[in-house]
Amino acid sequence: MRARLLALASLSVVVAGCATGTAAATAGQPASSAASATSAAPAATSSAPSPAASGTAAAGQAGASCSPATSAATVQAGALTGLEFVSATQGWAVGQNTILATSDGGTHWTAQLSGKLNLTSVDFISARDGWAVGTSSLLATTDGGAHWAALPEPCQPIRSVHFISPTTGFAVAGGHNTASTNPALPDAGGAVLRTGDGGRTWHAMTAPANAQTVCFNDPQHGWLGASGLLYRTSDGGKNWTSLTTMAGQAGSGSAAMSVECASNGTAWALRVGPGAAMSQNPHVGYYADQQAAVPLFAEQYFQTPGAKPSAQSPGSDAGPFSAIDSATAAFVDWCSACGAGTAPWDLVSKSGAAVDKMGNVGSITQPQAASFQSAKVGWVAGSNSVLSGTGKTQQRIVATTDGGRTWHVQWSGPWSS
Repeated sequence: MRARLLALASLSVVVAGCATGTAAATAGQPASSAASATSAAPAATSSAPSPAASGTAAAGQAGASCSPATSAATVQAGALTGLEFVSATQGWAVGQNTILATSDGGTHWTAQLSGKLNLTSVDFISARDGWAVGTSSLLATTDGGAHWAALPEPCQPIRSVHFISPTTGFAVAGGHNTASTNPALPDAGGAVLRTGDGGRTWHAMTAPANAQTVCFNDPQHGWLGASGLLYRTSDGGKNWTSLTTMAGQAGSGSAAMSVECASNGTAWALRVGPGAAMSQNPHVGYYADQQAAVPLFAEQYFQTPGAKPSAQSPGSDAGPFSAIDSATAAFVDWCSACGAGTAPWDLVSKSGAAVDKMGNVGSITQPQAASFQSAKVGWVAGSNSVLSGTGKTQQRIVATTDGGRTWHVQWSGPWSS
């Protein structure tokens, strides 16, 4: 597999431009879009350095046809912002300066790559095929991370990816971070891309404006968060239908919609914003199928567009969530005004019909990423703060095997002030 990776990284490839058409869409109505053509940019060559030789894998750029670099939020030093398990034993965590891996459920974590990677998310479709993405890196592996190869970036750097096979994947690229502190989630200007060769080349898809997150259940059925709205497609992205609305939203500013695909053509989603007040930020959790998106809970301090669910959000501040399957998902929040060690979470089951309060994630103050394999087994990456004295913070990965009754610290980074 190593030979395949090195060859993949050293290929001279044509990188598609990031320009894309905008498909206008209204709530509940399809947004019709024709297939978009992209002009080929000059060839770019990317040579992946050996992980032992360098911690940063430089990705190729598309040259003169590229737009000026867009603003992006930086990854906090030492932060772990991406976490994914493909089984109860095998998983990866990525962040500002490392890729960590485990093959025993997190009992032991080892660094597969180190350096100024600025990674924000990770996506694995099996124990071998995966991608790690950030503000300055686009990496791929076909051997579980034993070797990582740099892939050429489109002219607008990719923020996040979701693959459905070793060759077919989707991405959000470009955009700006003016209000959001999440570098993987642009507030505005994001574009949807597709690849058919494992990420070596990308081509723009026509989609609603201001893409933020994208995932597909299969080549035809997909989900998109854009401008704080949730969209679905059943024809491979030719048409998009909005399932949520911002009508009646009070306040100003941008909203962000995150979405994760689940089984049987379903998805789970979380809208955050716009605005914040009283140490709280507005956020709403959703369960979506091909017919509708059902709001599950909301931060009750704020007015919520559309039908407002009666259930209170897990906490006052939105955190990560993990789609387990079509019936179950875990949503992890935090509380900026509550002090250290307050990270409440909900387990949503029965396809959104049941929302159960599960207490706090132990030994975490601010959760940054979550991955659950079942209602019992899950992991959360985030920071833990000590406020006494001069104050200090430590990055951690914690795990539960009993549905959150107990949590154990599996990995911890150095303390920082």
